[in-house]
Amino acid sequence: MSSSPFEIFRRNLKPLMVCLTLLALFSFVVLPALDTYMRRGGGINSNPVAATFDGTELTRTRVARTTQNHRAVVRFLYELANLTLKRGGVPQTPGFQFDEQSGEIRGIGIDANPSEEATIHTLRFYHEAQKAGFELDDVQLQDWLTRFSDGTVSDNEIAALLLQSSGRQLGQQHLYEQLRMHLLADLYQRGALVGLSNGQIPIVTPLGQWENFLKLNQQATVTAYGVLASEYFDQTEENPSKSDIQATYDAGRERMSFPGSDSPLPGFRRPDSAEIEYVAADLQQFIDAEKAKLTEEQLRQEYERRLAGGDFQVPADLIVPAETTDTDDAQAAEPSADESDAAAPAEEMTPAEEPAPSDEPAPSEEPAASDEPAANEEMAPAEEMAPAEEAAPSEEAAPSEETAPSEEPATEPESAGESESAEPAEEESSLYRRQDPSVRLVAFQDEETTAGADENEEPETAAEPEPSSPETPVDAETPAAPAEPTMSLDFDDEPAPTKSQAFDDVRDQIATELATGPASRALDNAVSEANKRMRRYFSELAVHESNVSVGVQKESDAPARLNLKDMAEELGLQYGKTDGLVNRLSADEIAPGNSFGLGTGLNRRGPPYSAMMFGAPMQDGSVLQPQPVFSPLRSVDLEAGVTYISWKTKDVPSYIPTLDEARDEVVRFLRMGEARKLAEEAADKIAAAVAGGSKKLADVIPADKKDNLIENVGPFSWLEQVGFMQTVPAEVPELDAVGDDFMRAVFTTEVGAYAVAPNDLKSVYYVVTPTEFQPDEEQLREQFRQPQQRFMAQLLGTQDSNNLIRGYLQSVNTRTGFKMNSPEDE
Repeated sequence: MSSSPFEIFRRNLKPLMVCLTLLALFSFVVLPALDTYMRRGGGINSNPVAATFDGTELTRTRVARTTQNHRAVVRFLYELANLTLKRGGVPQTPGFQFDEQSGEIRGIGIDANPSEEATIHTLRFYHEAQKAGFELDDVQLQDWLTRFSDGTVSDNEIAALLLQSSGRQLGQQHLYEQLRMHLLADLYQRGALVGLSNGQIPIVTPLGQWENFLKLNQQATVTAYGVLASEYFDQTEENPSKSDIQATYDAGRERMSFPGSDSPLPGFRRPDSAEIEYVAADLQQFIDAEKAKLTEEQLRQEYERRLAGGDFQVPADLIVPAETTDTDDAQAAEPSADESDAAAPAEEMTPAEEPAPSDEPAPSEEPAASDEPAANEEMAPAEEMAPAEEAAPSEEAAPSEETAPSEEPATEPESAGESESAEPAEEESSLYRRQDPSVRLVAFQDEETTAGADENEEPETAAEPEPSSPETPVDAETPAAPAEPTMSLDFDDEPAPTKSQAFDDVRDQIATELATGPASRALDNAVSEANKRMRRYFSELAVHESNVSVGVQKESDAPARLNLKDMAEELGLQYGKTDGLVNRLSADEIAPGNSFGLGTGLNRRGPPYSAMMFGAPMQDGSVLQPQPVFSPLRSVDLEAGVTYISWKTKDVPSYIPTLDEARDEVVRFLRMGEARKLAEEAADKIAAAVAGGSKKLADVIPADKKDNLIENVGPFSWLEQVGFMQTVPAEVPELDAVGDDFMRAVFTTEVGAYAVAPNDLKSVYYVVTPTEFQPDEEQLREQFRQPQQRFMAQLLGTQDSNNLIRGYLQSVNTRTGFKMNSPEDE
């Protein structure tokens, strides 16, 4: 009998083929389905509830499918809008917005930002709209699409475009259901805005505008006495009842509580926190390191090269005064002595100034002598200026014209000689004088001073004015208009004299500029290398954890942890870590806390550090996910010029502590509540004691609490504007974080009357009395008459409208029992 394997195979061929077929079916059909089933949770909470309202449960599967369809419909509507615009039409449906300048579609009539959270809210408001009796049938929706395409796209083309845009995933009924759901939900939500706004402008009554105007423009000065709630803490019950403890814990177990917070609302949920390790690259540190490598020879070569190229030049008049010495002063005095003989011709050139009457005392001879050089240097310009200067006193100069007419020819040769002698001086100084207005001013003063000095010398030299008098008629006949081109000499564009800066004055500047480029490259290389090493460790650790989960590796096979301190020392970086756990608020106190993510596009800054590290919703509707443990996060502090790379070394998610863990906090909260009541009662007693006006506030407060009395606080307004349509309660530095309650008490109390108001945290109760309001009411009414002031006051109604809308939505949540489940709660 043969025992060959082939013989055995031939004898058992049919059973073996059946087994192989069953094995193939199990491998390629059963196992994939089983794997998918197990990945979804194996039937245990495989389709968790995302939200509940009015007894309706929204599962994650339904929310995800609706969100996917919403995204496809948004893409389809954008394509349909572009096709409509291309064919010359414009969508005629409400909510469509098109920017003609940029050519961008701003709105399509429904929510254009699909997300699971938005889907949940849309579904619940759609449900409320249906309960309220709002309906949209298919005919109305078809009409909406026709108006959206402005009649330029046929129904068949719309259907074909829908199939093409959605990849044949959506049909007409899917489209109609999405449109019906979003249009009715939007209609229901807009019902909350009726009577609150007209487009983007809030509707505010005239009285509301006046009150908003006063909040911004009226200021108060007050006297305040603070009663601290903490001073009454010891007078409270140390052991509250168990029922009060349980009720307080239940009320605050879901509300987040941060260490050190004394909020008047109970909150005991622990925030997510982490231990953080980081390295920092300081640009200045790298610049200093590169500057230390530069030699003196390199610096001097760079100085000479740039000096030859015209760098390091400064105006001469900025340097000369700093270097002026006694020798320079003596040299400046020499021209005044050498050119004293030229003073007389200069006087003869401006004869009309001599007879001009002067009510002011004549200047002393010493200033006149010191100004003679400037006058001598400007003989040629003085001839041109004489007509303008003689225009005013020409009538008074007429008597002197008749005294000696025969001496006119003697003056003309002197004027010609003076012009020739003045040319060299003018060539040397005109460039400087034209650029420096102060020098020109001195020249004008010199002519007037000379005229004053001549008047003082008339008794001694009576014959001097006679030769110049015949020139006066000629000068007087000259119109004053030619003075305009003369004045333009002060505005010439000729460069001012410059002087080179010394090497020692610019040495550090040269070194910094030479070192900045290499320092920036060195910093980028160090940061890139550090980020690469940290990311490599994170990847290796993720692979190890995956292998451990499938049993390929053990925990002991984990890669060696990267030592950031040694790496920082090697790369020339700074190292730091937190002392224990930090949360999203306390993270601002560590070094990277003031940094931001790397900006994109035109934004220089990305999200703040705490939002990137711990996750947060952003203004554009997106949600930042928290950083995993050992995942490197790069951020930049632009003001300080420091780049950070940090990661979590330990992550503690947010959680609700048990009653035993939070008992001390619950008891302290109850006792602080009692202390607040005692402090408010004490403040009310003090206010009642001084209400009659017979006593002053300083007379009724305890002697050991005089320091809590603060007088002349302010002036301050109720609100401060921090941006367009954004206001916050005004900050009062002398008081402890006062808010709307305090401001309302101050600005609704008359001068001399008293009121009691707490600060925001209700940790201090102030007995406050206004001492002055400014400006007066008449002036405020005059300002309020200006349309701009009334418009700004109207815009402040936006905050009130938002508060009303928020309250309305909260009432809907309460009425419908709305609850949204986070993934951690599922």
